[in-house]
Amino acid sequence: MILRAATVLDAGKVINPKGAKGVVMGGMSMGLGLGSRESFIYDQQQELQNTSLRTYKVLRIGEQPEYLVDWGETPNANAPFGARGIGEHGIVAIHAALVNALSRAAQVELDQVPVIPELIWQKREEEKASSH
Repeated sequence: MILRAATVLDAGKVINPKGAKGVVMGGMSMGLGLGSRESFIYDQQQELQNTSLRTYKVLRIGEQPEYLVDWGETPNANAPFGARGIGEHGIVAIHAALVNALSRAAQVELDQVPVIPELIWQKREEEKASSH
């Protein structure tokens, strides 16, 4: 379980801090889902198999970590009110940060998402086998 997720971004001039924080937190939630559990499963005919929320596992309300969001404000001279776009920031790198943290904690190289417990176990077993 992920307890906390943090980010700091330069948002130019933050016009609506509460709304902006919600946008970034939503992106972070999406990124954590991509990094920890969400994947498409196809059969031999390339037909999607996990077509419902029962089988496509998104982060649910009780599974959300505490989100820590902070701002650096460097007004954008070329934009209205000095604002910058923030819609993508939350999702861009958080899944990579999660994979790096899990890779370091498990002491194995993880290079794909989602990182599920079975993948960590498999990588550790592969590393054990290659070291003998």
